[in-house]
Amino acid sequence: MSLQPLFYKKIVPLNKEQHKGLYVESTDNYSFAKESNSLYIAAVEFSRAATVYPIVFGTDSDGKIFPVVLLGLKRNENLFVDKNGAWNADYIPAYTRRYPFILAVNKTDGGEDQFTVCIDEGYPGFNTKKNGKPLFDTKGNESPLLQQAVDFLKDYQNQIRLTTEFCNNLSELGILEPMQANIEMKSGDKFAIGGFQCVSRDKLKALAPDKLQALVQSGQMELVYAHLLSLHNINTLMGRMAVDQK
Repeated sequence: MSLQPLFYKKIVPLNKEQHKGLYVESTDNYSFAKESNSLYIAAVEFSRAATVYPIVFGTDSDGKIFPVVLLGLKRNENLFVDKNGAWNADYIPAYTRRYPFILAVNKTDGGEDQFTVCIDEGYPGFNTKKNGKPLFDTKGNESPLLQQAVDFLKDYQNQIRLTTEFCNNLSELGILEPMQANIEMKSGDKFAIGGFQCVSRDKLKALAPDKLQALVQSGQMELVYAHLLSLHNINTLMGRMAVDQK
């Protein structure tokens, strides 16, 4: 699974000269995410996301673990976005809320991370007809809207770092196991959820006391519990799918 969601179509670096006349029209339409059946979730979001979505762990091409929320049981299916583009849930993942902005991460010659603010030029809310709010003011400075977006991106990037530390710790502790869920709907349709990992309760219980204490003191045990409790939300996805099939 890739960390790059389907709805980013044309990512380009934000350029003051190139985009000085660009406006962004605010919208609550999330149709762009209707084919994303899972999304990256930061650790800081676990407590709220766990009340709505199943939180599981995927693996990238380098073998690194990362958390995602499941949004659907089928490929390219988001059960939380309706036909009108409304996101029907009490909490919307930040990965979606930051759209159409994103930070690109590159390595400098010294091996340090270098961040570049980018936008998705394919976002339909962008326009030059002055509909909405500008990205830059008449002097070429960042508009309040852009400043707010950049601040959000910077904070989110910091949360990604903390989330990575949490996932690395789970890997080192060896308490993750492959997740396999076989689901049969009342309609007779059958689905298998695989390719993800979850925390093994048995492996968690078997940890040495000092390891358990470290999880508690770091606050990561709360994340583990939120993840485990969130797995009951697979029933929520089944319920949403049953409604859609009617």
